[in-house]
Amino acid sequence: MASSATVGYARQHVSSPRSATTPRAGAKAHPAVWALRLLLLAPFVFMGPEIVSGVRGRPDAMEHPTSSGADVLGNGAFLFFAVMLAVTPLITLTGWRWHMPLRRDYGIAMAAVALLDLIIAAVATSTRFPGGLMTRVTGHSFLAVGTLATLLCVPLVLTANNSAQRALGKYWKPLHRMTYVVWAAIVVHLLLLFGLHDSALHSLEVSAPLITLRLPPVRSWCVACRKGGTRSFARAALGGVAAAVLLVGFVPFVQDFINSGT
Repeated sequence: MASSATVGYARQHVSSPRSATTPRAGAKAHPAVWALRLLLLAPFVFMGPEIVSGVRGRPDAMEHPTSSGADVLGNGAFLFFAVMLAVTPLITLTGWRWHMPLRRDYGIAMAAVALLDLIIAAVATSTRFPGGLMTRVTGHSFLAVGTLATLLCVPLVLTANNSAQRALGKYWKPLHRMTYVVWAAIVVHLLLLFGLHDSALHSLEVSAPLITLRLPPVRSWCVACRKGGTRSFARAALGGVAAAVLLVGFVPFVQDFINSGT
């Protein structure tokens, strides 16, 4: 995913930090939250040695971040994005809320990974995309869409806190609904790169259940049945199918991420 990836935090139907998603002062996070937070370090661990080599000016050092960065950082960013977006549907299906802090954590981490990917593309791809800075980040349609998606992360991350939410008031929620634009941009970016194959197809597989469980009729039915204690089998079946479809697309991203980073 060359200089792509994105993040966004919209409220309820879009993954986003709101007052309820930020732990209360002194509140202890679930142990699983801390375990999942450790995974956020993976892209930086994989890319760290190559980036350090590039900074030190070793011969051909920047060619390695250029070639592997698109795989490690692009795949990592998409994985973080998918996990972030999965938080809200999981609440819809189960009512669990222990994992809510991960929505913001994974969103901010994704923005960091995506911006690092964009920076590497801007400074180290002159041999692949001859020309100036703008050519390297917008010279092709897939680069332009990926760059747009990444830059849209910036206002979302800067306002992904309770202080910004209070300051923006009624404008905070519409701003963070820009996540839908980011989401669409990621898919378009991958489609321009791969067509209906490989990562583009897998991104659609990941997106399908996450979008379905956000549809107002589906969400309302799930919440009503869960609160009323009815249709447990149907809800479990829906959750199982959604998880299966998501994993069909998610697992290849994990495999590519690990293979490119090791």
